[in-house]
Amino acid sequence: MGRPRTQTFRESQEFPYTRKQVFEVVADVDRYSEFVPMCTSSTVFHSSWRTENVVSREPGLPRPTTIDQQSVQAELAVGYPPFRERYMSNVVLEQPWRITATAVPGGGIFTHMCTVWEFAEMASATGLPANPFVRQAARTKVSFSIEYAFASPLHAQAASLVFDKMARSNMAAYLARCQQLYGAPVGQ
Repeated sequence: MGRPRTQTFRESQEFPYTRKQVFEVVADVDRYSEFVPMCTSSTVFHSSWRTENVVSREPGLPRPTTIDQQSVQAELAVGYPPFRERYMSNVVLEQPWRITATAVPGGGIFTHMCTVWEFAEMASATGLPANPFVRQAARTKVSFSIEYAFASPLHAQAASLVFDKMARSNMAAYLARCQQLYGAPVGQ
């Protein structure tokens, strides 16, 4: 039997919220079960939090900068009838521009799974500098990618029927969570 096939899904969307706001929603793994489709439980093991001072290069910036990179372990349970499975992830937060979660090998439903969220501030629609006396709409380009391979051919077959739809509804769920937490965007 061959190695499970790795699949990839990518999506980008403009969110009418600040980069900090969107980052905080995606980083709040403890609350995923409240708003992420098919996530039935989410637990962050707070005792595993680590902070390191690292050099990181944000896309679009001319040179690397030093940031506090945080990492933590989390367990998620996902379910789509008749399946419900748990897996552990290592989550790395590079505030304010990237969050990466990688499934821990050797347990759970994936032989490989890596999700990457990237957040880029967008220029104003006019291209002019912000006016400090006028509240302008914030805009953040949110890019999401997931690369995965299921351990079980049965999971792979079942997921292939719904995975793209689930991934697209995932982005909508994060946008709805921003609306719930931060209200309607400016200008709407």
